[in-house]
Amino acid sequence: MDIKRIISDYHDASDSQKAEIRKKLKNDFSSLSEDEKKEVQRVFLESQDAVIREGRELIAELKLKKELEHVSKYVSMSYIANKYFGKSRQWINNRIKGNLVNGKPAVFTSDELNQFSTALVNLSNEIKDTAFRISH
Repeated sequence: MDIKRIISDYHDASDSQKAEIRKKLKNDFSSLSEDEKKEVQRVFLESQDAVIREGRELIAELKLKKELEHVSKYVSMSYIANKYFGKSRQWINNRIKGNLVNGKPAVFTSDELNQFSTALVNLSNEIKDTAFRISH
C-alpha cells in the first residue's frame, strides 16, 4: 500500500472521490498486518504534520504580507531595500508578495526579518526625532 500516493490523491480528490478512497482504505487497512498498520499510521501522521506545518507557514507569510503592505503605504520599500539590504525594490517586493523567483516563492529569512524590523524601528525613531525637533 503506497500511503503517500493515496494521501496525495486524497488531497486532490473531489468529495465523491474522497468517499471512494476512504472506503477502499478501510477495506485495505483491515487486511494489513499489525506492523503494516503501524507503518501506515506513521506515514499518515507524518504527512498530516507536514500539512499542518505548511499551513502555519502560510498563515505567518500572509500575516507578514498584510503588515508589510500596510507599512509600504507610508515608507519607501525601495529605500529600505537599498539602505538595509543592498538590494533592489523588486527584491523586497518579491519577498513581501511571495512572488515566484526561480520557481519558488520568495520569502524573507529570519535574519532578513530581523534586519527589516531594525530598519522599521530606525525609520520610526528618525520620524519621531524629526517631529520632536520641528515642534520645539
